Amino acid sequence: MKDKESRTIYCPLCHRGRILDAASQTNPAHLRLFGPRQAAKAEWFAKCPKCGSQIGMIFQKERNTEQQQTGV
Repeated sequence: MKDKESRTIYCPLCHRGRILDAASQTNPAHLRLFGPRQAAKAEWFAKCPKCGSQIGMIFQKERNTEQQQTGV
């Protein structure tokens, strides 16, 4: 992928490690990242190359309007 065609998603814990690359048109609101304490909520996992933490991920097709209003 070329840089202008993708965006980098960084570790939510250290904010330095690159967890994955997403297409530029991807809506980041559909991606949820979880730290090790919330691993039970995740469906996929990646390891941060900088801090070594296990990062859990889920991809949601659509977020519920109520969840968006409450910030969940």
